[in-house]
Amino acid sequence: MRTVCLLLGSLLMLAAGCRTLQTNPAENPEVVAVAGSEVIDLTTFEDQYARSVGNRLEAADDSLQAYQDFLERYVNYRLRVQEARARGYDRDSAIVAEASAYQLELARNHLMRQEVIEPLLRTLYARMPDMVDISHIFVRVPTDATPEDTLAAYRRLQALIDSVRQGADFNEIAFRHSDDPSARSPRSTRGGWGHIGWIKMGQTIEPMETYAFNTPVGELSPIFRTRYGYHVLKVHDRKPAPYDVRAAHIMITPAPTPEDSARVRRTLDSLRQLVLSGKADFAELARQHSEDWRTKSRGGDLGYLSFAQPMPVMVRDTLFALKEIGDVSHIVTTPFGLHIFQLKDRRPIPPTFEAAYDTLLTVADRLGRLQEARNRFVAQLRRRLHVRLDTAQLFTLLQVAAHPDTLALRVSRRELGALDLSQPFASVEDSSYTLAELIDYINQQNLLRRTSRRDTIAQERLLRAADRFLDDRVLSYEALRRAEQDPEFQRTMQDFIDGLLAFKLLEEAVWKVAERDTAGLRAYYEAHAGEFVFPERTRVLSFRTQRDSVLEQRVYEPLQQGVPVARLIAELTADSSAGITVDTVYIEKPTGSFYDRALRLEAGRYTEPFRYWNGHVLLYNDGLEPPRPKTFREARADVLSAYQKELEARLDQGLRARYGARIFPERLRQAFAAERRTLANAGQ
Repeated sequence: MRTVCLLLGSLLMLAAGCRTLQTNPAENPEVVAVAGSEVIDLTTFEDQYARSVGNRLEAADDSLQAYQDFLERYVNYRLRVQEARARGYDRDSAIVAEASAYQLELARNHLMRQEVIEPLLRTLYARMPDMVDISHIFVRVPTDATPEDTLAAYRRLQALIDSVRQGADFNEIAFRHSDDPSARSPRSTRGGWGHIGWIKMGQTIEPMETYAFNTPVGELSPIFRTRYGYHVLKVHDRKPAPYDVRAAHIMITPAPTPEDSARVRRTLDSLRQLVLSGKADFAELARQHSEDWRTKSRGGDLGYLSFAQPMPVMVRDTLFALKEIGDVSHIVTTPFGLHIFQLKDRRPIPPTFEAAYDTLLTVADRLGRLQEARNRFVAQLRRRLHVRLDTAQLFTLLQVAAHPDTLALRVSRRELGALDLSQPFASVEDSSYTLAELIDYINQQNLLRRTSRRDTIAQERLLRAADRFLDDRVLSYEALRRAEQDPEFQRTMQDFIDGLLAFKLLEEAVWKVAERDTAGLRAYYEAHAGEFVFPERTRVLSFRTQRDSVLEQRVYEPLQQGVPVARLIAELTADSSAGITVDTVYIEKPTGSFYDRALRLEAGRYTEPFRYWNGHVLLYNDGLEPPRPKTFREARADVLSAYQKELEARLDQGLRARYGARIFPERLRQAFAAERRTLANAGQ
């Protein structure tokens, strides 16, 4: 926490003295405005404006008037920040706490992106264009294996590799000796005789993917360890991966007779000809004829398919041989039946890392690689930083309860007796942490819960919780340490703090004042009564009930018989047992809701009862409500909003008078000059 406070404090002190007024700013052509003690130069304006619209090229395409409007608002904003500091809001405990929390979150996110996420995703992106054809020999190592058993497994795999290097066939060795059950399958199936086949990025566990892509064609990988055991790969081939394809199919499963197979083939061939001749839609035929219950309702759509993902070889070869979108394949036989396929789309590899970022992030998260990479990074930090754990102090928590489940319960309820939680139990470099901080973290993360049937030792649970706590603190410590040295981070944090201060000023000087000033609100309403008017609106009556039969009998049928709607409402209001709610809604224009059904009706007409959520509704168009002034009560929300804008304008005028503000709009003609030349040249 000491690092957090130091960094935040330095930011606040930096803000108090930034961009102090220089002599004769009016004589400096680079100065576009003076806001109190701050000088706003052209570089600052360009930076702020470009960030507000997206980038510098977009900013360069805007008008001089847009620049001037932004500068006026920016000057007001900088004066609000100065006034907030003058009022001492930068020392407000809530603002300091919110800034500290944001600072830590921002620093950690920045560190994770820099050290974990982006390196991982760039590695995945580099592998996206290719696929590799591999085989695999696996020797299992149980999770509870002794060192002797682990060494024996390694030596066993090394002996198998020696046999391959002396001329034995890799796949035959896999068939005879691999502990992967699929190795005993026929060669034609995936994994059979150790042949996994083609893989792309994201289709197998990380170590296997890494060695597959890093091993030269025709070579064996080094022996590598995963949580399952020891592995070695042989890379048979490597080539560019075809684009993923989106396909749909129609599948019919014939009876096991030649006659029925011939019948199904005739049916599929006739369906294929209908599509090719343009007389029928493939998706509609799939909904009518396909026997694949998983896809027929969506027109046979199989989604996007990768060349390297597991599928029958005949299906793969057929799909990736289709040339044009809309092409339909010949009949293909699989163990599931007979199929015809249609090519719906191709998905190219994203042309840039930025375009692929979201897809890669999803893949990395789904495969668990983000968490694995984070764990490796934290382990590196713990080796580099000085981390200390006082187990004697940690185990004083066992005074609360010796049984692990009882300990977990009492910690969650904070039934900790007279235990002194202020004692430090761990440290990272110069930051120390108390048992109270550990208890908070344990309860936030539920870290003392049982993780397995054998998890019955309280000390082990405490050590596991303390380990997780220190992982988290190590990450925070490193993030804040680096943030202190990062100018971009400092600027982002300063912008956030300034935003909090400006918000606090508006809250105290405008919003709360307006909310409490009833006399001022009423005076504003009376002075601007002509602005608060209901336009012409349609009056819609809604009748709601749980049972449609009641709505039919008590509302719909009487309306059809000519019973006046006012009489119906009176009867329903008097009869509480009817269970029908009547509401009146005034609608100015279509809203996108079910009330729009009534807008399409003439006055005096009504809808049939229809289902809505868990009830039934009938709507009645009760004619037009002419325009009329709003009462103060009806207009209060609008009056409050308008009055707040007036108070905000008064605040800005007062701040300009108090602090002094000068704006030099003519100097904005120089803004984004280089970018405007670029745009002009591009348009030639």
